[in-house]
Amino acid sequence: MLDRDEAERRAAAFLDERSAAWGPSSRVRVISEDCFTDGDKFIAPYDHVDYLDHGQEDMQLGGNLPVAVDLTTGDCRFLDWEEADDLMERDLL
Repeated sequence: MLDRDEAERRAAAFLDERSAAWGPSSRVRVISEDCFTDGDKFIAPYDHVDYLDHGQEDMQLGGNLPVAVDLTTGDCRFLDWEEADDLMERDLL
């Protein structure tokens, strides 16, 4: 079972790898203080670096699905909309 720090590292590495294909202006970062565990998944929301570090509201992402890390296997993926809706209904996202 992964601990929180390792799960967050894996989420960040997954996000770095995936976002590299989104273009040079797609600098994103996991929002550590918004991460949480739900069952056997670590959920890692993220946003654009310019929004997080400089408050540039026009750089805030919308519709981006958090990274989910399986705490047993370490596998990472983006949540699907059904999972995100469930978390929002439970006021977790």
